[in-house]
Amino acid sequence: MKILVTGPESSGKSTLSRQLAWALDGIFIAEQARAYLHALDRPYSMADLPLIWTRQRQAEDEAMRTEASFIVCDTGPEVIRVWSEVKYGECAPGVMRAFHERPYDLVLLCHPDLTWIPDPLREHPDPSDRRAIYAIYEKYLPGAISIRGSNRLAQALRAVWTFLGR
Repeated sequence: MKILVTGPESSGKSTLSRQLAWALDGIFIAEQARAYLHALDRPYSMADLPLIWTRQRQAEDEAMRTEASFIVCDTGPEVIRVWSEVKYGECAPGVMRAFHERPYDLVLLCHPDLTWIPDPLREHPDPSDRRAIYAIYEKYLPGAISIRGSNRLAQALRAVWTFLGR
């Protein structure tokens, strides 16, 4: 089962993804944007976003070749799409294609209701900006399960067990 954990900045995606993978004894696929951006010796540009998606896709594909029952992805092509459209007003065709064609069994959408944690890679400290970006995710991912509040792991596990009919 491939699970996508997504949402705006500082919404608990990475923490939830790690916790969920651990709770399910699954594989955690880290967000590749962070490592990519840390390694850059210049400001990023729109041209970097498809490259970040390529790294994310490769990490997912490698995990899919294993026998793991659960693969938990800390973001996917939807993050690159939203990031690109919000920042640049457009999205690369390959990322858009991946957004429409890349399958996930379950999508968990983290609400931006957690306390903002400053980070040099984050660009939206204003809560109203993060709520507006969350609304974009809701529009693009109508079947996603909203995860909010302090008991995110319990909500995510409930969503997994419901999906599996347990």
